[in-house]
Amino acid sequence: MTLELTAQQLLTQTHQTGRWFIKDQQLRSPLLGAELRFTVTNTQSLAVHTINHANPLSPSQYWAIRIDNGPWQRWAASQLAFEIPMTSDQHRVRIMTGGNCDLDDVWFQQQDFSLTKLVVDDQAIVHPVQQTKKVLVLGDSITAGCWINGKHASVDYRPEQNYIAIAQNLLPDTEIQRVAYSAAGVLRPGTGNVPPAGQWLTRLDDQQAATVGNYDSIVIALGVNDRRFSENQFRTAYRDYVQAVQHRYQSPVALMVPFRQSFHEIISRIGQELGMAVIQTTGWCHHTTDGLHPDLQGSQEAGEHFAQVLAQLVQ
Repeated sequence: MTLELTAQQLLTQTHQTGRWFIKDQQLRSPLLGAELRFTVTNTQSLAVHTINHANPLSPSQYWAIRIDNGPWQRWAASQLAFEIPMTSDQHRVRIMTGGNCDLDDVWFQQQDFSLTKLVVDDQAIVHPVQQTKKVLVLGDSITAGCWINGKHASVDYRPEQNYIAIAQNLLPDTEIQRVAYSAAGVLRPGTGNVPPAGQWLTRLDDQQAATVGNYDSIVIALGVNDRRFSENQFRTAYRDYVQAVQHRYQSPVALMVPFRQSFHEIISRIGQELGMAVIQTTGWCHHTTDGLHPDLQGSQEAGEHFAQVLAQLVQ
């Protein structure tokens, strides 16, 4: 006999990071790197049922799963279900949205990641897992985890291995959440018809508002995609965005200079003027896929640096 946990049940029996919502009896997220975290006991298998909502011209979306401290395993959403053998002991499970494409319209058409149910043995016990310390990172494709393993959209994305994920591995007592969109900036819209950061700060998409949540620290990791704009334009937009973030979350805010050092002086000056911590990233990443996005090696080195900074921010 098996037990099917519906999308609605998963809202209470798992802990969600990132942004999730229910639609058409599916648990959905527009975000790369969003997670479900939980423990499961008394089951010999775990099956994850997904739907591929990718744009018809896009490759399949991908998901990733990790059991305890084992390796991450990935599967295409087009497979519809992924089953993994278990033992009846208690196991810690992380399920992550693992790959999508710039053509996936997550803003107007809800071409989001979609999970319909989890299937376990009927005697299984599922409980949510969350840490007491929480950090939220607001960022772009680098924070989301794009282009880590190569230059093919979706299949080469690795949110489970980018600098956020590396820092999470090194800081097991701190929960690192991310809200990040490919190509996004404070001035530049993201892909998938996502507007500039000031709008997705408060919204899931064009129809739904986003909940606020409580965090010990907020990190703003934006700016590199705004380099086509003038310094004056960026200075005004960035300062407005930082203050909007501060007002929304009422938590300490840290400003992270892009790895490429875009607008380094402006970000540092605004942080100084507003009394906020500035995360200097000079020399953090020497290895990239395309001259901008860290590859696996670059993600490892950047993640180690980021973990050191976060340990100080939330101590």
